[in-house]
Amino acid sequence: MTILITAILDAGRSAVDIAIFTFLPLMIVTFSLMRYLEGVSALRSIADKASPLFRLFGLDGFGALAIIQLSLVSSAAPVAALSLMVHKGRSEKFIAAAFAAVLAAAPANASFPLASLGVDPGLIILNGICGALVASTLACWIVGRRSLPGKICSCDRADDRDVARHDLLAAINRGGADAIGVISAILPMLVISLALVRLTQSTGALSAVTSAAQPLLQLLGASQQDVLFILTKCLAGSSAAVTLLIDAHKQLSLPPDPHFC
Repeated sequence: MTILITAILDAGRSAVDIAIFTFLPLMIVTFSLMRYLEGVSALRSIADKASPLFRLFGLDGFGALAIIQLSLVSSAAPVAALSLMVHKGRSEKFIAAAFAAVLAAAPANASFPLASLGVDPGLIILNGICGALVASTLACWIVGRRSLPGKICSCDRADDRDVARHDLLAAINRGGADAIGVISAILPMLVISLALVRLTQSTGALSAVTSAAQPLLQLLGASQQDVLFILTKCLAGSSAAVTLLIDAHKQLSLPPDPHFC
């Protein structure tokens, strides 16, 4: 019982500290910027101009918009673009390509907080976009080649008629509210996932698993800490994995390394 309570309290302190003092400020700024760009239809304009290039990778304007929103806002941002594709009856082939791209790209709620460790968020975003394009190409032209052909669309101005133009102050207010909502949504999962991680470490379960799989880990060049990060990412998502990484970095008392990646 003592181990359980200690794990929960430690996880709660780490999750609240990272969520409030690292995630929240960055999300407020990025959400406010994206809300302002949406208000002046800049995101749709960018997606329109990028659409001819993205078509080579099986993506239409909405697919490009989903990647932009994921990379610059959060992992929840592309839901609207994907839902709009379904509502407009786009081919399953292109919906699958957009979904594959979203799964492969690096979300902003994971990339921007890593800047506190000296990681270049721009490099993470660029690598994520490259991975997204590879995933969308495979989903559309290789895996989905037998699907029914569909029309690749662009995000035209007609889709922006119901989007109200916001001034900067309104965008900041709405972006801040969105950021607080996202933090409120991810905080319980952060606490629970980090508590499970603490329990896994304190009970020796992780050590037992990694010891049993030591030959495979040596072949892959992975350590016990790598296994911990991968399990956290798969079970609890990017935010929990980044929280664990930042927490481990703080425990080691390491200064930010500009060459860390």
